[in-house]
Amino acid sequence: MMRKAFTLLELVFVIVVIGILAAMIIPSTRTNPVAEAAIQLQSHIRYAQHLAMVDDKFDTANSNWYKNLWQIAFNGNQYSIVANNNGLFAKDPLTQNDMQNIDLNADFGITSITYSGGCAAEKDISFGHLGRPITGDLNAATSHVLSLGGLLTAACVITLTNGSETETITISPETGYTRR
Repeated sequence: MMRKAFTLLELVFVIVVIGILAAMIIPSTRTNPVAEAAIQLQSHIRYAQHLAMVDDKFDTANSNWYKNLWQIAFNGNQYSIVANNNGLFAKDPLTQNDMQNIDLNADFGITSITYSGGCAAEKDISFGHLGRPITGDLNAATSHVLSLGGLLTAACVITLTNGSETETITISPETGYTRR
C-alpha cells in the first residue's frame, strides 16, 4: 500500500511559488502620499460645504452675517476649516480637535499647492447655505459677497505636488461638486 503525502520537493516548490506571487503583489499595495493628501483635502472641502449647508449663518440682526460663512482657508501648504469672522474652527469628527493649520507638507510631503481656474486669484473658498462655492476674502467684503458676484463661475482647480507626483482636485461652480 502506497501512502499519499507531499514530498519535500513539492512543499518547497509551493513555498517558492507563493513567495513569487507575494513579491509581485506587495509593491502594488504601496500608498501614494500625494493621492492620500488629495483624498483628505477633497474630504475636508466636502466637510466645509456640509457644515455650511447644515449651519446656515444668515442672521437678520447682523448685517455682516456673510463674513461668518464656513470656508476652507489656505495658507501655504496648510489649511483650516473656519467660520471666518468669528474664528470658530470646525471640529474633526474623529478626534474633536480643531481643524486648524492642517499641514500637508508635514503629513504627506506636499511641497506645492497651486490654484487655477475660478480660484486662481483667491484661494480661500467659502460655501453658502445651499453649498454653492464662493471665492474672495470675506473680511474685506463691504457688502454681501453674493451681490458682489463672489460665486464661483469657473471650475476651481487645486493642484498638489510633492516634486515628482501631482494630483488635482476640481471644484465645480454652482454645485460645489468636488472630484479628483
